[in-house]
Order: sequence, then C-alpha cells, then structure tokens
Amino acid sequence: MRIFYYLLHFLCYVTFILPATCTLVDADRCTKCYGHCKRDCLESEKQIDICSSPRKICCTERLYEEDYIF
Repeated sequence: MRIFYYLLHFLCYVTFILPATCTLVDADRCTKCYGHCKRDCLESEKQIDICSSPRKICCTERLYEEDYIF
C-alpha cells in the first residue's frame, strides 16, 4: 500500500508541480532564446529553462538591469 502512496505522489509531482515550475526545452529552442544548454550556469548568467538533455540547463546572460542578490 505504501508503494502506491509514493507512486501517487510522484505522479502528481510530475504531472502538476514540475510543469508549472519549469519546462523542458530542446537545444534549438534554447538557442532561439539566446541561451546555451550547459551543466552549470556562470555567475554572470541565469537559468531560464531545463534542457531535454540529461542534467543540462538553459542559461542566458543576465541583463545589466538585473541586480545580483547579495
């Protein structure tokens, strides 16, 4: 019974929570948004999406108007 409980929570997370917080994009779409698929973003970059490649995120340069959080 406990397995079904965990499976239900996992399916709810994958179905509702994960799509609301981020989207999976392919490398071409990330490039169209002026970003690059990388494993880690530099401090001068920000994460905009998650790439469909394993363990990669779409990073783009920060704008000058965006302040760093100190």
